[in-house]
Amino acid sequence: MAKNTKGFRALTRLIEAGYNTEKAIAGMTMTEMLALPGVSVSELVQFDELQKSVKAGKVVTYLGTTEQKEKKKEEGAKAHDSTNDTVY
Repeated sequence: MAKNTKGFRALTRLIEAGYNTEKAIAGMTMTEMLALPGVSVSELVQFDELQKSVKAGKVVTYLGTTEQKEKKKEEGAKAHDSTNDTVY
């Protein structure tokens, strides 16, 4: 089974920031995620997916997903973001 390297990096980043339990990760707010130094949109997506997996008790499944599946999700998010770039 391929591993989700972005997921592992996201988990490592949260652990290094002090969010080292399932309860702490599940309880993170968007404000707390945004407060992490140098956080990117891609990382926010990973934090959100990790948080959902923790709440569902499926962290191993999340970390075991392939990069290709995650790439499709990110491409969908980028397509959604570009539709909101209308300037008035």
